[in-house]
Amino acid sequence: MDALPPHLAVEIRTPFFDLSEGAFFQTLERALPPGYRAFPNVGLFDLFQIVAASPVQQAAFARLRDEHIDFLIVVLDGYRPVAAIEVSGRNADHAEQSRRDAAKDLIFRSAGLLLLRLRAEEDHTQASLEAVLWAHLRPAERELV
Repeated sequence: MDALPPHLAVEIRTPFFDLSEGAFFQTLERALPPGYRAFPNVGLFDLFQIVAASPVQQAAFARLRDEHIDFLIVVLDGYRPVAAIEVSGRNADHAEQSRRDAAKDLIFRSAGLLLLRLRAEEDHTQASLEAVLWAHLRPAERELV
């Protein structure tokens, strides 16, 4: 490996969230029952690992290298992922975004992990998020809290 330069021309991305993302995250945190936590901007390579795959499956997985999920919900007992949330804006209807969404749907479905898709244009309140989350969490997850 080549030597690293003494300095990189980088700066901190601020704000980390835009105002709507930050507001959604705060509402989501309040909507989660005790014993759950949300993590924002989780890379798919941090969440999933390929266990056995043909070269075609490995290539499909590799295309997700730079993809992330907006919010990952875990049970604090063991930090076990139980669901993820993607908040889609207007660009969700574009062909490239649709293809990326389909790949995310495939990996979540393949792993048996719930992926909830919400529209950014909708008003997400604590009560509406509680209703969505509890409607989809498995009964076994409810017993953990």
